[in-house]
Amino acid sequence: MNKLVALCAAVVVIFAGGYRHSDAQSVIERPTYLGKAGLSYSVGIQRFINSFSSYQFPNPFPPEQDPLSRLEFPIDQWFFGLLSGITAPCWELTGQLWFNLNQESALKMQDSDWDDEFRPSQKTIFSESQCRLDRGILVDVGLSFSTPLERFVGMRPVTGLRHQYFKFTTHDGVQWDLSGHVMDLPGDGIEFRQTFYHLYLGASFARTFFVQGIASRRAPLNLGGQVDYALVWASNEDLHLLRSGNRITEEDTRGHCWHVSAWVDLFLKDSLKLKAVGDLKRVVTDGSHRLTNSVIALDFSFDGSRVWSDQVTVSAVAELTF
Repeated sequence: MNKLVALCAAVVVIFAGGYRHSDAQSVIERPTYLGKAGLSYSVGIQRFINSFSSYQFPNPFPPEQDPLSRLEFPIDQWFFGLLSGITAPCWELTGQLWFNLNQESALKMQDSDWDDEFRPSQKTIFSESQCRLDRGILVDVGLSFSTPLERFVGMRPVTGLRHQYFKFTTHDGVQWDLSGHVMDLPGDGIEFRQTFYHLYLGASFARTFFVQGIASRRAPLNLGGQVDYALVWASNEDLHLLRSGNRITEEDTRGHCWHVSAWVDLFLKDSLKLKAVGDLKRVVTDGSHRLTNSVIALDFSFDGSRVWSDQVTVSAVAELTF
């Protein structure tokens, strides 16, 4: 997968994306995306809103609480993006690379446990901690194709690969238990790394309208969207810094993702376009859980873990064609 991620990043660097409108005179028509030599270039800024990534695992022993432990990491950072595109008569290849601009989250990471064997449904321990996104990298490489339907309804089949990597560090937390005891958790508490690979298939839709633009000229306004379904491979690594030894939990899971996006863009001039995008992803996976600790020579694995992520973003993109 590392080679595949490197290939995605290379595509983003080689093919830089934005679109140029056609000179058609009709009031509404299918958009034409060809720029000069079929290449275009753009940058953007993106914000995650009320988004998070979580995992939980059960107790493999009686009374088999499910979950036994759950951790929820907030994602509400700003990301900067380089977008790319190359168009041919029958297909279009696009690439996106996003990385986080800020680290500290305004929201807190939450950690919950249900470890009372006599009351398995009772939450017994809860903690909240400040959370940093030390590194966030998002890559999306997509390929769409022209079909006869595009002429009438502006629809294209699309397929592609997404890669998402998040590295969180929690710090300066507070923990409560049922007895009423409160304990401070100073300093760094948990280092959490999470990776998703999405292999997706879906359809994109686009239509072009003409509106009054700058200097009394009509400017094309593009409305579009995309719906796709992805098979997802996920992996987690959680290092508890406050526990004795090198205590690591790992999840290896498989599942799916539903993705919906919508956008509107407006050409201000022949070579300049502004674009606004709303995007929603729902990732759900399940699989195995592994616990290791070097101090007590522990290496124990079992099934039943669950990893999921809800991601809502809004983006603003400026696309300039040369």
